[in-house]
Amino acid sequence: MKKIILLALLFSLSASTFVTAQTKRSQKEMLATTYHKSKTTVKSQHYQFVANVIHNSQEREILDGAINEIRINKSEVSGQLNGFSKDRVIHILKDNNSKIDTSFNDDNQQISIAIKTAAYEMIIEVKPNGNAFLTLTGKGSSELLYTGKLVKL
Repeated sequence: MKKIILLALLFSLSASTFVTAQTKRSQKEMLATTYHKSKTTVKSQHYQFVANVIHNSQEREILDGAINEIRINKSEVSGQLNGFSKDRVIHILKDNNSKIDTSFNDDNQQISIAIKTAAYEMIIEVKPNGNAFLTLTGKGSSELLYTGKLVKL
């Protein structure tokens, strides 16, 4: 009788472990919805990058996302990004004929956007979790790194 009870207990434990193992989702599956939303936003060619943080290897500063944004509408790029507050520099972006190259890596769920305007070059990397990282390089100025999000307009 004890053997039957132990055997039944063993089967019930192994069955619950088997069921739980099948329901676990991979990280890639969990982030797929966010990635596809970002991909749809970029494919619309009408979106904006909202910057929340500026940083480099030594400092980090929180920005006001309401004024630190870049709007992209097909080949038109406009907006502004503040530099570090100690530098008191504001980068104004306005170009009606920008060159924009976009690539989608579905295997890694990453999006890369390269933008060239008359005065600036930008690279936006969108990660599977929806976070976006912008690198801004101006003619004759140093490279600035921003963290933020892409938002559909």
